[in-house]
Amino acid sequence: MMKQAPTSTRKKDTRISGLLKQSTFEPPKLNTLVDEVFYTTQGGSFNVRILSERVKEDIALTGRILKICRLPYYSGNTRIRSMSQVIQRLGPFGFQAVIMESFLDMELYTEGLWEKELQPIRNYSLIVGHLCRIISRYSSVDQHTAFLCGLLHRIGFAAGLSQFDDMEQGFEEIWHTMEVSHTLFGKMVLAEWGLDEEIQAVIANYGQIVIDGKVNLLSATVLVAEEIARRFQFSVRQSKFARRDGLSAKLNDDVKHAIKLLELDDETLKIIYMESYEVLGKGLKLAVP
Repeated sequence: MMKQAPTSTRKKDTRISGLLKQSTFEPPKLNTLVDEVFYTTQGGSFNVRILSERVKEDIALTGRILKICRLPYYSGNTRIRSMSQVIQRLGPFGFQAVIMESFLDMELYTEGLWEKELQPIRNYSLIVGHLCRIISRYSSVDQHTAFLCGLLHRIGFAAGLSQFDDMEQGFEEIWHTMEVSHTLFGKMVLAEWGLDEEIQAVIANYGQIVIDGKVNLLSATVLVAEEIARRFQFSVRQSKFARRDGLSAKLNDDVKHAIKLLELDDETLKIIYMESYEVLGKGLKLAVP
């Protein structure tokens, strides 16, 4: 699959468009342990000690989880030292989020050929995820589901890039294709992983507030989160941190509509903006790529 570089513009277009056929696209596999965690914590009771011991069997994944959870945003004034503490502190759905983040960092955003291009996508997705979580505190949206929607909303970029084994066709051409087709790839990946259909719908219909004839508040949350990210000069192709004025001016109609649907008034938006500044600039240490 896609072993030889194209020799003409037409062949380049053919090679890239070939990715759009499901038969040629191979979604990355979900780590078995991550799958187990999602299954175990989806509802009802479970044994924290047994689950923590199971996760610790993967030393590298455990290390990554602990590294993430020792950031001020997660640990506060009390340092997290063990997997049991992580599960107890974050709860089952919070643990799902952090183990998914760890898995993506280790196995999806470390593609050797594309690692440089993938890092801004990784950073941006993480930022949008945390902004979705902040916004959800002031709306009726579940914060953990919102975080996963933000974290995964550009996963089709990473999954699609992984299908190209050389760069001769030009990154800008590939990027243009990813911009219009990442939703399709993202839907395939999440379906393969068996994630909640509610999350699949948001990723498959990225940018749309109305899905299947119904208003989707998760999609609205992602849209507002991306607007806040832009205000801090974060984008899917760069990682900067510069505080700007709040969200009171120059909002496009889609963002205004999303804010209205989420029932966020001006005062609440100011609070969300300030919390976002604290998290992005301090708690997550994302000012430095």
